[in-house]
Amino acid sequence: MALTVALIGSGAIGSRIAELLDAGTAPGVRLAGVIPHGDAGTGFSFADALEVADVVVECAGVAAVSEFGPPTIRSGKDLLVTSIGALCDPSLRSALLDEGPGRTFLTTGALGGLDAITAAGAGGTIHRITLETRKLPAALVQPWMDGETTEGLLAATRPVELLRGGPAELMRAFPKSTNVVSALALAAGNWEVVEAVLIADPGAHRTSHHVVAETSLGTFDFRVTNEASPGNPASSALVPHAVVRGLKSLANASGSFI
Repeated sequence: MALTVALIGSGAIGSRIAELLDAGTAPGVRLAGVIPHGDAGTGFSFADALEVADVVVECAGVAAVSEFGPPTIRSGKDLLVTSIGALCDPSLRSALLDEGPGRTFLTTGALGGLDAITAAGAGGTIHRITLETRKLPAALVQPWMDGETTEGLLAATRPVELLRGGPAELMRAFPKSTNVVSALALAAGNWEVVEAVLIADPGAHRTSHHVVAETSLGTFDFRVTNEASPGNPASSALVPHAVVRGLKSLANASGSFI
């Protein structure tokens, strides 16, 4: 029996996932429909998704997780989240992970090593995780920045550290850069041990993440450098493929890493 999927979001990530599913890259997975960014009220709707889908996939941003995540879980449907940064909000995190009857799954997105961190947290102690993320200055301009700050950031000729702090601090200042730090905190099972360092780097033509996880069962040190999505430079081209891999595992787990 096919796993029926509905997508929330038709942007760079959602449209690519739809293309991959329509092309048959995930045997056993059937795409029921795509809800445009938010619920546009025309065509395939969120109500339709809850009626026909086994899994609702969010690929429309943090606000969409908050709006559509809890009702999906309450309806008994499963939810696959790509905008993991939304789970920086403790109340939303509890609604999605602790309530039900639906289940919440989290995509690995553009990061590796989460399985090792999860295992270390389950069998030992996570002492500290440091994440250093480098992005082009233009990708880090924020609405709260004044004109002088923005101009200085865009004119930078060398790396500039913009923030050093925990997931909540990053969420407040740079909400679109929280997916990786949130994924690390969730993998560790501890939001207090993760420190994010965000750097605007004029030489960072691809977004990079350097993770060092110090645990009682070993130290994990890995780097990921992602190609940008052709449709959205702020998103990784790897994310749609990670989502499809996850859906394929849900539909037919045999032979999959778990």
